[in-house]
Amino acid sequence: MLLFWAGIIYALIGPDFQEVGSMPLILGIVVLVMHGLQMLMLKQVSKFLHPTAKDYLAVLVFGSFAMNHHRARLKAISEENKQKNAENRQKKQKP
Repeated sequence: MLLFWAGIIYALIGPDFQEVGSMPLILGIVVLVMHGLQMLMLKQVSKFLHPTAKDYLAVLVFGSFAMNHHRARLKAISEENKQKNAENRQKKQKP
């Protein structure tokens, strides 16, 4: 991803901007929007994961590569809650 962003920046400020055309700009905007949506997804589960500003920045730059860690954490929390709920149901059923 860093190579992609470096290529986008070079295409925008490099000496051959006219030859490159608008394709890098369009691709950069598409990727930026997708990463922004992933940041919103992370914000949705922030009460469970407590992400830092560094986490948001990593998702903005690296996208789904950075989200893998957060997905794994969320899955572990979800499994933990399922086990607790099952245990609570069993306790309530027993007199």
